[in-house]
Amino acid sequence: MKIIIFGASGSGTTTLAHHFSIISGFHHLDSDDYYWLKSERHFEFKRDPQERNTLFIKNFELHDNVVVSGPVFNWNERFFNFFDLVVFLWIPPAIRIKRLIEREKERYGDLLETDEYQKKKYKDFIKWSSGYDQPGFPGRSFELHTRWMNKLQTPIIRIEGDTTIKYRIELIVKKINALSYIRKKTLNS
Repeated sequence: MKIIIFGASGSGTTTLAHHFSIISGFHHLDSDDYYWLKSERHFEFKRDPQERNTLFIKNFELHDNVVVSGPVFNWNERFFNFFDLVVFLWIPPAIRIKRLIEREKERYGDLLETDEYQKKKYKDFIKWSSGYDQPGFPGRSFELHTRWMNKLQTPIIRIEGDTTIKYRIELIVKKINALSYIRKKTLNS
């Protein structure tokens, strides 16, 4: 089974995919590991799109059970057909932005005050992330994600609100079990 979990930055997609992979044995792929090149300063250099897609597909196809965190649909139109289950996370913007600020402070510490480059990058990131729920926002947004979901022929779980990881995992497991039951029943008919 192939699952994708996506939503706005700070909605918990990577955390949920990580925890789900631990309890389920699914292989976790995070879109950031493919989108960004490893460098001294994180999230600095984007990977060439063709190289990114080739690497992602190679790793994606290595495992029968995969959970992907982060949006990959705009990387290639084919990716809309890659998944058996889609999980979309949405939490209120005030909570999400607070989480992002805390995460960035934890990640970069004093550099957010002492390093002018890192301070600017941090402010730009928070500003960009704050636009997600605004109508007409260019780039990754609630509107874009809704358009993607409307194109999918795949079962979707929409989890809205500041819910626990445990609750989110329970919803995913319940949906997997339901899909497995439907597939078994269809095969036995």
